[in-house]
Amino acid sequence: MHPSHATSYRKTELPTAPGAKPAVVRQSNGPARPRILVLLATYNGAPWVREQLESILAQRDVDVRVTVRDDCSSDGTRLELARFATDPRVRIVAAGARSGSAAANFLTLIAENPAGNCELIAFADQDDCWDPDKLARAGRMLASSRAAGYSSATLAVWENGRQRLLRPSGLPTAADFLFEGAGQGCTFVLTAALYEEVRRFLTAHRPPAGALHYHDWLVYALARAWSMQWCFDTRPTMKYRQHPGNDTGARGTLDGIVKRLARIREGWYRTQLHAIAAACAAAAPGNGTVHEWRQELLRPDSWRRRVRIARFCLRGGRRRTRDNLTVVLAALCGWI
Repeated sequence: MHPSHATSYRKTELPTAPGAKPAVVRQSNGPARPRILVLLATYNGAPWVREQLESILAQRDVDVRVTVRDDCSSDGTRLELARFATDPRVRIVAAGARSGSAAANFLTLIAENPAGNCELIAFADQDDCWDPDKLARAGRMLASSRAAGYSSATLAVWENGRQRLLRPSGLPTAADFLFEGAGQGCTFVLTAALYEEVRRFLTAHRPPAGALHYHDWLVYALARAWSMQWCFDTRPTMKYRQHPGNDTGARGTLDGIVKRLARIREGWYRTQLHAIAAACAAAAPGNGTVHEWRQELLRPDSWRRRVRIARFCLRGGRRRTRDNLTVVLAALCGWI
């Protein structure tokens, strides 16, 4: 199959019915298995996507459905995806035009795919490899904690065999969602209720193209602005591959630190903060924390503003000490 032949892909729609409730699939003489929709965004991921899809389809004790959206890949990604075209659990969609970013690709996936009769929805990157119990573990923790969203630690792995455990950066605070996300979005699992709230919001308030770099940060921020609980799992549930094509890279690595500092100085982080604050203000106009923070962001630059923002970041962040100090320094330098 030639990569440009988008119409040749087989599309297997998720079974839905008007008014259908989230379903579980029960095996004969076995426990109920939650039905989970996995949204996988791809773009030039030929070296990794086959193994990733295999790890998703091999999840234990859950009934998986996967929707893949390929964002006009120019390598062999579509040929790799074609290997799964006859699997009834997989639905493959080729974008008609390049969306321009991973976030835009995911936001389109969310907007175009309702939960249907799935209980949970998970996000997946093309270049990872999931542990076999990733989704089942997430489902159990969501049920026991009564949280609406879940994210976990990851095991960063390099081609030379090096490995590093990446845990969530501290406990949530009243305002942490305004400064950072909930870890790698590729670990996110959401309840259908939260997912549909996010979809409804995005239908009415789609972020401007290019304004938001992290779709996962937006999802976490919306959940917290709506006063929903979030579950942080300190155990890794997947291998987070590190390679030159990573969008950002593992936090704490020299390459990741250099990239983030450069982006902060160029005003990238300021743009993200404004985008998240605007989205949260639209989603939860009665949230006092969001209102206070956005008012500070919108004030003209002055030393008083910089000090107030630095104090707000220091009190509200859940980052590691060194990360918090970096943000405080950025605020005092007028980069926020």
